[in-house]
Amino acid sequence: MICGKKCTLFCLLISIWGAIQLVLMGMSYSLNSLSLIDTLPLKEHYTSLKEFRTDADRLFGDLAIRCYIAAILYALFAIASYLCYCRKKRQQKAKEQPHKSGKKGFKSKRAH
Repeated sequence: MICGKKCTLFCLLISIWGAIQLVLMGMSYSLNSLSLIDTLPLKEHYTSLKEFRTDADRLFGDLAIRCYIAAILYALFAIASYLCYCRKKRQQKAKEQPHKSGKKGFKSKRAH
């Protein structure tokens, strides 16, 4: 792998934070939070309030789904980072163990 232990740990933490953030944003969009109405790509003018509400509800739902999908991708990246971190940790542990001289399982053919 290209990344070291520190890089994979950093990616793991950022991915966890991003997944949590996106899940919370998705929940806010699912609840039609008015604080996020400025982020909706709404038209400038609507002919009726019903048309505005229908469009806003559809856009809230679309953005919620996008946030949940992005959170899943972040979670998958977090899992990949965790696996890389564990692999690097195992490799480092293997390097620190002293090597035993001789081959394992080698038996002498001479009779004692």
